[in-house]
Amino acid sequence: MNEKIFDAAFLSRLASTVESIEREDRDRNDAHPLNAEDYEVIYTAYADSGGDPEVARRRIATARNQRDQALGRILQFVSDQYGFGPIEHLDEQRLTDVARDAFDAAGCWMEDVERQPRLPAQETPLHALLNTHYWLHESLLDLHDEIFWPVAKRIFPRR
Repeated sequence: MNEKIFDAAFLSRLASTVESIEREDRDRNDAHPLNAEDYEVIYTAYADSGGDPEVARRRIATARNQRDQALGRILQFVSDQYGFGPIEHLDEQRLTDVARDAFDAAGCWMEDVERQPRLPAQETPLHALLNTHYWLHESLLDLHDEIFWPVAKRIFPRR
């Protein structure tokens, strides 16, 4: 499968779309996500504890970009199934609708993988895209655990 690469402008647009979908779906009991100021405090504390915040930023940015590229490919697959064409050319409403379907598919895949770690014997193109996104997302979470969690736990004990 030829992997499409999305430019930074589209990935930023996609991130905004996904953020609005997540905000719509967020349950009142969900933990509040960190904001930009929280991340700056964490990076400062990371530096104070001997870590290199620029290296950490680059590692997280690279992992996030890889994960977002994978999500974009899922969106493109869904858009192709609907006959909508390149996702970069979709209007905001259509992009949101496609993103919601792709996001739901990725969420269901994550739940399925966590419940039964054996993948289906016959992998479809969509399964391959979902699986790639899953493992890239897990890698990003691992980086957050490695870099952010020890520091965040120390400076934000009540969250």
